[in-house]
Amino acid sequence: MEGLAWLDRYFAEVTSRLERVRTTQREALQKAARAVADCVAAGGVVHVHGCGHTQILVEEVWYRAGQPAYVSPLFDQALWPHNGPARASALEKLPGYGTLLADAHELRPGEVGIVLSNSGRNPTPIEVALRMRDKGLTVVAITSMDYTTQVASKHPSGKRLFEIADIVIDNAGPLGDAAVSLPNGRRAAPVTTITNAAVLGALFLEANVELLRRGIEPPVFVSANLDQGPDVNETYVSRYAGRVHYYRT
Repeated sequence: MEGLAWLDRYFAEVTSRLERVRTTQREALQKAARAVADCVAAGGVVHVHGCGHTQILVEEVWYRAGQPAYVSPLFDQALWPHNGPARASALEKLPGYGTLLADAHELRPGEVGIVLSNSGRNPTPIEVALRMRDKGLTVVAITSMDYTTQVASKHPSGKRLFEIADIVIDNAGPLGDAAVSLPNGRRAAPVTTITNAAVLGALFLEANVELLRRGIEPPVFVSANLDQGPDVNETYVSRYAGRVHYYRT
């Protein structure tokens, strides 16, 4: 029973935080969705960036069944933990690295940039967001307000991610991400991979419905394991290959 009690506690944390996002972030999500629809309707793409484990969320919305083909990921192999967690963490904190990363991608005025960072304090995601803003993009920050408001920025500007974004979406994550207190006083059970995925899923769903309202068919990938999937998906990849770097590699 003790094991079940802890399991239930985790599911309760996840459920309550998802509900908090749904009820408190509706306006921000809808505003971000309209910005995405405006961008796509004008022929643009949506650039998405995260560091470390947050790159999992970039993967979640790129070349994924049910997700849009207009997503352009700002990946960086050196920032993946599986290529060395200590190095990835150090590069996330290295001033100048985010600017170089952003400059490796074609960012156009009027497009949308989504940057995910739970703490919102490290230089690389902040610099990516600043570069997006300098290029005339609408910047959407997905962050934990409970976390970021309790830590200081490590960027030379002294600003945190939410302080430079046009639209801020709170992922309802706790300070330090781990949501459950253990009997020994330590904390475990991170939740923001789940809440971030829900934020992105809701945002792009709203954006795609808004495109339909405008008479525009949203380019949504079909599972490659369905018979029609490969043909549909190849059409979308061909359409966006000139803008999405990773469709050309």
